[in-house]
Amino acid sequence: MTQRHDCPDRRKAYACTRGLPGLSVLGGVLGTSLVCAAFLYVAVLAPRMRRALVLRILGGVLLLVPAVIGVVMMCSHGTPAVMLVGALLFAAAILMFSGFVFPAAPDRRQRPMRRRERQEPALS
Repeated sequence: MTQRHDCPDRRKAYACTRGLPGLSVLGGVLGTSLVCAAFLYVAVLAPRMRRALVLRILGGVLLLVPAVIGVVMMCSHGTPAVMLVGALLFAAAILMFSGFVFPAAPDRRQRPMRRRERQEPALS
C-alpha cells in the first residue's frame, strides 16, 4: 500500500498547503475593508453630505468600488450564489448612492432671511 503525497519534496511540505495564495487573500481582505469603509463613510456622514459638495463627491467615488465589484462578480462567475452576492452588493451600493449622494438639493428646513431694505431708526 503506497501513500499518496501532494508534495513532491517532503522537506518542503510546509510550502505545499491547500489554501489560497497569500496575495489573493491579501487582496480579498483589502477589497472587503474598502467596501466596508465606503458603506461606513456614507452611513456616518449622511447628514453632512447634503450640504457639502466635496463629501458627496468622495462618497460617490467610494460607492463606485462596491458597485463595480458587484458587477464584476455577476459577470465573471457562473455560480448562482456568487451572482446573488454580487447583485446584492450592487443593489446596496446603488441604493445608498441614490439615497444619500445623488440628492444634491440642500436640506432647507428654514427659508434664508431677507435683507433689510432700509435701516430702522434707533428707538430711544
